[in-house]
Amino acid sequence: MNTRFLFVLSLLVTVLAVWFYRHQGQLDSVLNFSTSNIEYEATDILAVQTDEDGIAEYSLTAESLVHYSDENLDKLQRMRLNWRPSSNRNVMVDADEAAMYHEQNKVVMTNNVLLSSRFDPSQAQHTTSIKPPIKLVASELIGDLETKRIYSNQPIDVTQGDNSFQSDSFVADLTTGDYEFAQVAVTFLPPPRKEVPLF
Repeated sequence: MNTRFLFVLSLLVTVLAVWFYRHQGQLDSVLNFSTSNIEYEATDILAVQTDEDGIAEYSLTAESLVHYSDENLDKLQRMRLNWRPSSNRNVMVDADEAAMYHEQNKVVMTNNVLLSSRFDPSQAQHTTSIKPPIKLVASELIGDLETKRIYSNQPIDVTQGDNSFQSDSFVADLTTGDYEFAQVAVTFLPPPRKEVPLF
């Protein structure tokens, strides 16, 4: 074999290699590998908590859940909690986002938070006064899992029956069904005045 042919062939391979190298483009970004603080992720969550007798205390549904191991924190998307603090009362909490802090036993619900409490008179014993359902709409609610209280320092809108008002903050004891509101603002609209002769 001729060495000139091998030399031309190697030169041609070198030119092609240089051409491919120049035309492959720049790397868009440098890849940095690091550890993630996400321990696990899940979608379509359905959880049920029961008491010692096997009776469901609450059920929780969520679109997705992400657990962060470094903060021991769960983030939930599109959360719905159905809690039965007693046999005759039902509390529903809906929120677009929720963060559950395991170390502090606290849940912070944000974005379009709706709390509704219903009383079932058929399950009540010796009940003299039946309260209509109450609905609270807020931008943020904080739940304390140890004391079973929900509170907010943000303005909320409250509706119960035909009554509605705004409050700057509130605390709710879900075990007893007692609610405390601060800085309440009520708008009263009397019916239109009619000029009617008395006689």
